[in-house]
Amino acid sequence: MKKNNNMFKYLLAIAACILAAPTWAEYGGHFSANMGTATKYMHRGLKQSDADIVFHGGVDYTGPMGVYGGVWGYTGSIEDLDTTEVNAYAGAAYSFNSVSLGFGVIHYERGADHKSATRNAEYNINVSWDAYRLSSYQDEASKDQYHELAANYALWGDAGLAISAGLAQPDGSQDEDRHYAIGFVKAMPSNVDFEVTLSRHDGKGNSLILGLSRQFAF
Repeated sequence: MKKNNNMFKYLLAIAACILAAPTWAEYGGHFSANMGTATKYMHRGLKQSDADIVFHGGVDYTGPMGVYGGVWGYTGSIEDLDTTEVNAYAGAAYSFNSVSLGFGVIHYERGADHKSATRNAEYNINVSWDAYRLSSYQDEASKDQYHELAANYALWGDAGLAISAGLAQPDGSQDEDRHYAIGFVKAMPSNVDFEVTLSRHDGKGNSLILGLSRQFAF
């Protein structure tokens, strides 16, 4: 079995944070968690793992004054951490009437077999109004940028539709990669969501992703 010491230490730190969640909750805010599986993991239109099935999960904290934080990760094999990715993020969001403004930072930690860099961080700013959101991401080290326009609509019953269009600009150059996605989400009993997403990337073509996830509240 391959070893990835950095990833292993990162996962241990996250596990410690999760175990401490009930204590943190005493100081205000609340925790939630999620776990699920999908036929593949796509990030901005690009497939990130060769695994046919991936498992994912995360923990989120929402605190006073709009502060939030969390961790999320996925793996293509529970026996090989080199196929794993874990993300930690934090930020704050503030609402002004019907408009919300947020900013944050995301740190990515990836296994050695990952198709992207094994470690990087990026800053983001988000503006949302009603069902619409505009987000911009800037890599901390490089000049890579990503901009996304997204919308979420409620359908019949407990179903919803998520639509997004993204624009990637590697190294801040004039080169552009476009990504589009449309997803159908249906809430099922026991806080389980079923999702079907059709994704298209200018350079990689179309992808169909099926997924199941479950939400938990502390």
